[in-house]
Amino acid sequence: MFKSIQKTLVATVVPVVASATFVNPGFAETTETVTFKLEEATIEDINRAFDAEALTSKQLVQLYLNRIAAYEDGGTFLNAITTVNPKALETAAALDKERKLKGPRSPLHGIPVLLKDNIDTFDLPTSNGSVILKNAIPPDDAYITKYLRDAGAVILGKAAMGEFAGASYNTIDGQPLNPYNFKRDTSGSSSGSAASVAANLTVLAIGTDTSTSVRGPAAVNGIVGLRPTTGLISRDGIAPKNLTFDTAGPMARTVTDTAILLNAIAGVDSNDPLTLNSEGKIEKDYTKFLRTGSLKGARIGVARDFFGGDPEIDRLAEEAIATLKELGAKVVDPVYFDPEFIDFYVRNGGRNIRDIADYRFKEDWEAYLATFGPDVPKTVAEFVKIYETEIAVSPLPVADSVLSLLKDSLVTSTDAPEYQNLIDNVLPTATQIKLAVFDRYNLDALVFPYQTNFAAPINNPIESIDDPTFVSSNRPNPATLGGYSSVGFPGIVVPMGFGTQGLPMTISFFGKPYSEAKLISYAYDYEQASKKRQPSPLVPPLPGEVIVYKARCVLGLPDRAAEKLPKFKKVPVCRSLQRP
Repeated sequence: MFKSIQKTLVATVVPVVASATFVNPGFAETTETVTFKLEEATIEDINRAFDAEALTSKQLVQLYLNRIAAYEDGGTFLNAITTVNPKALETAAALDKERKLKGPRSPLHGIPVLLKDNIDTFDLPTSNGSVILKNAIPPDDAYITKYLRDAGAVILGKAAMGEFAGASYNTIDGQPLNPYNFKRDTSGSSSGSAASVAANLTVLAIGTDTSTSVRGPAAVNGIVGLRPTTGLISRDGIAPKNLTFDTAGPMARTVTDTAILLNAIAGVDSNDPLTLNSEGKIEKDYTKFLRTGSLKGARIGVARDFFGGDPEIDRLAEEAIATLKELGAKVVDPVYFDPEFIDFYVRNGGRNIRDIADYRFKEDWEAYLATFGPDVPKTVAEFVKIYETEIAVSPLPVADSVLSLLKDSLVTSTDAPEYQNLIDNVLPTATQIKLAVFDRYNLDALVFPYQTNFAAPINNPIESIDDPTFVSSNRPNPATLGGYSSVGFPGIVVPMGFGTQGLPMTISFFGKPYSEAKLISYAYDYEQASKKRQPSPLVPPLPGEVIVYKARCVLGLPDRAAEKLPKFKKVPVCRSLQRP
């Protein structure tokens, strides 16, 4: 039932030539010493350690639990995780046993994943960031939760989120902290998902994006975040914010891991009618588009409407654009939206689009609440009453913006003529505005800095920090307009560097509907050439996070490029022969 409506990188390794076995003309199998580091570990790094029996999923989960204990409960208090799965170690041990008997189910077998706390799990509460739902356990898994479990992923827990998918603050955890500066915001609403990945508290996380809630947090936490075309991923079992725009999205430290995670959760689901539009448009394997050289000849437009906010961000973006040119992209610069775009989104902050949430929130939210047991409030009016009485005098009061969302939804409905005008006229116009830019300039993708300012100082109902180093921008900000999400177009953000205050920012690749494969290929090509992702020094490695082991590898001909070396599922090319 559709409940909503119906670590540094692996260290240098030295091949140890043993008695070589030739597996291909010109290639020999040998062993090499590998140093596994939990910090920044990728799915590939972990699976190689698994294959060499140097690491088990249970050990891996314990390492992440150690970091969670240190940086969530040990004095730092990132406030990035709402619930830790008490059965994570038990699940990991069972998956280790299965691996030995049958082999891995998928690349995600035994890999820890955090879910944003609006994604249903039959065995853990789904709070939506609200203390009212702190102990509310759904009747079953969300569609994507089930698919992750089927792929062998370990659900590590539930990530903190902005209450009712709003800003980062919530009435359970308070304020999630940015791992790069504990006085700065994580952005919302997938705040905990982004901060957990950035702080190496997990390998992967799932966020959700209605307006900017995957890419905004990914941008200010310096990770990769993908908002797919609306309908590429089922929303069944995900608490709704605005089902016209809502989608889940993968979050990771690399484009490769993002693509692997997308493989596991994209799919058509009869319980979410919107996914039926994606039939025949979902790639079987997004990792096959992870190719260097993919930017060569691609027409990439530079959206200059989103420059001029912060000179440091502009500098980073110009460096990223220079890299695109070096990689052979045909950079179309400048690209401007018509003045109609500015009227439509900027002058009123995209309000006419976001009004859709007010009109349908009550209907969608109460349909979702109906799936829970009798102890859970069933109406928006009940939530308002509890917030204005019990929660108002608590140490963590509700944010005014959340209360406004709930109250506004009580006086609007989808029967209103204004709502029908938004659906019948405003959204189609928005779609045409976006498509016209691609057609006018004959573009494969648009690029722009995802935000026109770095992470903002913390500002919530219990704390407001004045930071004179923060540069506030009055320029059009793609992260706050909601215009891209409102037409269901996909976008991926990739780290493009750090400002002088040590805060990260991302470049965004934005494309037409169902262009995820193309965007992933461009993002990967840029990422491999730039390598701007760096871990935060504020959450350093803990003892026991480094494992040195021997692994099998294949010796290739030294004069051949790494891309031309043959691929072996279990016997990779020796890392010393690959490009750095």
